Amino acid sequence: MTISVYRHDTPKKGLNMINLKTIIHTIDVPLAFIFLGSGVLLSCLTNFPQFRKLSEFFKILQLKKSQESTINTLSPLQALYTAMSTSLGMGNIISPAVAIALGGPGALFWMAMYAIFGSVTKFIEVVFAVKYKRYAKDGSIIGGPTGYLYHIHPWLANWYGMLTIFLFSSWSALQAKTLAVIYQHHGVAQYTSGAILAAFVFCMLLSGTKTIGKFASKAVPILFIFYLCIAFVIIFSDLTTLSGALASIFQHAFTPTAPIGGFVGASTVIGLRQGIFKGAFTTEAGVGTAAIPHSYSATNDPIQQGILGMYSIFMNTFLCMVSGLVALVTGVWTMGNVSNDLAFYAFEKAMPQFGPIALTATITMCILGATLGNSFNGSKSFGFFTNNRWMVAYYVFVALFIFLGAIVDTPTLWDLADFILPLIVLPNLAGLFILTLKNRKELSS
Repeated sequence: MTISVYRHDTPKKGLNMINLKTIIHTIDVPLAFIFLGSGVLLSCLTNFPQFRKLSEFFKILQLKKSQESTINTLSPLQALYTAMSTSLGMGNIISPAVAIALGGPGALFWMAMYAIFGSVTKFIEVVFAVKYKRYAKDGSIIGGPTGYLYHIHPWLANWYGMLTIFLFSSWSALQAKTLAVIYQHHGVAQYTSGAILAAFVFCMLLSGTKTIGKFASKAVPILFIFYLCIAFVIIFSDLTTLSGALASIFQHAFTPTAPIGGFVGASTVIGLRQGIFKGAFTTEAGVGTAAIPHSYSATNDPIQQGILGMYSIFMNTFLCMVSGLVALVTGVWTMGNVSNDLAFYAFEKAMPQFGPIALTATITMCILGATLGNSFNGSKSFGFFTNNRWMVAYYVFVALFIFLGAIVDTPTLWDLADFILPLIVLPNLAGLFILTLKNRKELSS
């Protein structure tokens, strides 16, 4: 999951009959507690696999079969990288800075807490996505939350599948807008960026599952390493400032953050809400969407694939922690400018010449991977209804959506995406609890 660059004070147009922003802010507090509470309860029901399965995770990475696939499947590792390409990206770079700017340094503590318990939510999502996948007439796989929700009730699967078609399209459009805004600063017209991105995604989708998997398996490690190298230079350039930043994370996890600079201050509840909410949205644990690529894994062992998905959250959250520390040590969170381009200010302040260029390169990789991953996931929701027929029509639709997203003002579209999320999360979590109780012995072993 990823977020687009636009300022929070951007005037909203359209949907005058319903104030989506008010609705979203009303429901995000209880939803944050539902996210965390679900992870804690599922951990108890499954005997805390996030602690029991670590050694098995490293063994799976070394297995030869983890790199094997067939014509209609991904290798277990390719499935992992494809899933990570949607969650490992802009959200990890931007969300932590925004969370701190709104909730104080303690938000990073709660983001880490959610990773610990939300990892079990993702573990269970992936296990059931693999276990309950089915095959279309052409031999291709139809899987993900629609597969396991169908075993509870077809209506739940239809509800989830229909909403995610629009959710993934909205995310792809927002990614396109982000890319267009970035490259406009380099003299590239927004429609040009949109057209190039749309053509890239369309061609990759036509190329099939294996091509997407190969791209993700190359792009994700490169993105991860490149960004970390640059961020570490910023973080470790002043060890005194770094130690103060680390102390503030724990200090303000349970105490309010006082006003400083342009930062207006934040209560403990706001910090908790921001950390959990941003953590859930960047990892996609509880949303179920990251389980879709995992269902395409060439494995007959759902537990092993679930273990891969579970520990991917910690790599994701580690990147969030690094991004949050960049915001803390550079002090941009105290500017009072709560916007999605805080990361740009941080890199520009720390490395005026090289920073913005490096961040632009990183974000480009993020957006390519995330847009492709979201479009791939959306195609699987579409395929659930059509038995994987008429897929080219969907590819055309999403390519057009990407192009329009690059040239049209999209804050209302982002609000719609936020509004749709609870409608997806709540039935998904309900389905996970029902299936977990039925399969508790398998999950706890």
